[in-house]
Amino acid sequence: MNDLNAAIADNHKAVDEFTATARAIDAAGWSLPRAEGKWSPAQLVEHIALTYEYSRAVLNNNAPGPSAPRFLRPLVRIFFVNPVLKHGRFKPNAKAPSMFQPSSAPGDARELLPRLETAVRVFEDDVRAAGASGRSTLDHPFFGTMPVADYLRLQAIHARHHRAQLPGAAATV
Repeated sequence: MNDLNAAIADNHKAVDEFTATARAIDAAGWSLPRAEGKWSPAQLVEHIALTYEYSRAVLNNNAPGPSAPRFLRPLVRIFFVNPVLKHGRFKPNAKAPSMFQPSSAPGDARELLPRLETAVRVFEDDVRAAGASGRSTLDHPFFGTMPVADYLRLQAIHARHHRAQLPGAAATV
């Protein structure tokens, strides 16, 4: 449980840093992409919220959408997840799966930041409950069976990856 508690704390810290940086963006910059073909801060926040909403569904064994064939899942984990966990970063310019693509006009900060905070809170609550019941793994539709603590680490790395893309992040990292 100590690994799990440490992973929860690290995930929470990563999301707190992400939301603090996003909260500091003024209304004029909220919908402006950082470059041509890149996401706006609003889209980044929506993307992170989508991933936590999905992560909770994965943890609770009711993930919506497609899944990889079971025999391919260990390969996806070995070639995608394990390098991210080992190096603590995603490959640059990786594309998000379509289910995690934000909308073209996701909304304002007053709507999206509470959505993200709620998604993270209920996910972390469910992770704590799973840990308290003795559960230490989850069955991801693409990554297969993996430790919950590793999945949390992946989420924290993901939040930090996108925090670096928010305006003002470079000065505070």
